[in-house]
Amino acid sequence: MSPYYWWWEYLRRNNDYLKCCENEGKGKLSELYKDFGDVRGESFREWWRVKAVPLFAEKRSDIRVDEVETKDEIPNEWDKEDLMILKISLGMDKKSIKKIFNQILKKRHTTERGRPVQKFGKSTAKYPINQNFTIDNLRIGLEVYDLYKSTREGDKKLKLWEIGVEKRLLADSMPHPNDDNGEKLLKRNRMAATVGRYIKQAEKRIENVGRGIFP
Repeated sequence: MSPYYWWWEYLRRNNDYLKCCENEGKGKLSELYKDFGDVRGESFREWWRVKAVPLFAEKRSDIRVDEVETKDEIPNEWDKEDLMILKISLGMDKKSIKKIFNQILKKRHTTERGRPVQKFGKSTAKYPINQNFTIDNLRIGLEVYDLYKSTREGDKKLKLWEIGVEKRLLADSMPHPNDDNGEKLLKRNRMAATVGRYIKQAEKRIENVGRGIFP
């Protein structure tokens, strides 16, 4: 699954946003609703087709290859990762210029043909994705959060370490029949701490998507 799928899933856990959906776009997150729309449906692909593409599309630069005739033509804000500016002495012969240019281009332009580099930190999308995440972490975090929330009521309330055991989060902290009391306590503490971290991460992400930020 793409990170955009998980953006959608986390947004579906934001209570303020769900209330906005129920009220047809009215509420605390009405401005966000104008962009993301109703996320209560079960089809991510349908939501993506109708609402999401313009939100996450990267804008193409108008700059291609052109000669800079004056310093005023150099963009006020430019980054060497996106734009290369060269100074070339026309007193050199063409063969030498081409050789040096190709050497610089090979070093600087590492993108495969037809596959533009995605620079998370330099995204031009209306809603860029932040860099620090893994798909597994997004998935596991939400699974742990959902299980935690589903067991907060009734008689089947699971302890944090029990959630960790059910999700098999730490292989070296799974219970074993030969564990003594000390080993049991140590494993349970490890599991509980891990589950607690996942829950806090998920809660923060759910809060962030309500502000148009992910993860």
